Amino acid sequence: MYAALRSEKTKFFTFGWCVLGIIGATIIPLLFLIISDIPNIEGEKGVLYLCLQALYLGQLGIVIASAAYFGQEYSHSALRTTLLTQPSRKKVLFMKFLNVTLIVVFTGIVSSVLGLIVLSFQHDIEWTSALMLKLLGSVSLGILSWIQIAWIASTISIMTKSMITAISIMLPLIIGLGQMLFMLSESAKFLPTLATMNLFTIPEVTIYLDKWSGLVVQSSWAILLVAISAWLFLYRSVR
Repeated sequence: MYAALRSEKTKFFTFGWCVLGIIGATIIPLLFLIISDIPNIEGEKGVLYLCLQALYLGQLGIVIASAAYFGQEYSHSALRTTLLTQPSRKKVLFMKFLNVTLIVVFTGIVSSVLGLIVLSFQHDIEWTSALMLKLLGSVSLGILSWIQIAWIASTISIMTKSMITAISIMLPLIIGLGQMLFMLSESAKFLPTLATMNLFTIPEVTIYLDKWSGLVVQSSWAILLVAISAWLFLYRSVR
């Protein structure tokens, strides 16, 4: 198991798009915090707001990395080679989802810590135990949403056999297409990218789902798409 996981990590970090996505998930939040023209933030809520907004933007890199990681298998018949070295499709799929999950968690932690370091230099923040607990809880939920977004982007790559399709669907939804669709229909708040909007904002915006309902909706999307993509991966022809 360890050897298979190490092989998947090597495959991830030797593909340029995956590395670009992870760098983006780390750098984009930092750039947001650096260029944000906010001279004074209002106590704990201000710190939490900036951290969560930075995490929201970090989803862009996560989508690119996860979509590329699974999509590369369908480029130049790479999946055929993968299955020759590891014939068990169930094991391949499990290791891939485990690998991308571990990488996303690590990236989220690094991005959050770096963001807090930037904030501590920019603003006079009193790091109380209450603030640290709130940060831990809020950031943990944000990283959980990152994981589910990564799974969703990965499943779209599997179903369409293309990383470009997954990226072209997910990135616009995060950047603004989701909000545009919400203006046309309130049902759009159940999209996986909009369902968890209140995880990344303080105070909560009442027009969106509350953070717990949003997590349940996003989890439902992730579970459904993982189930469909897993079935296709296990039984669909390599060609």
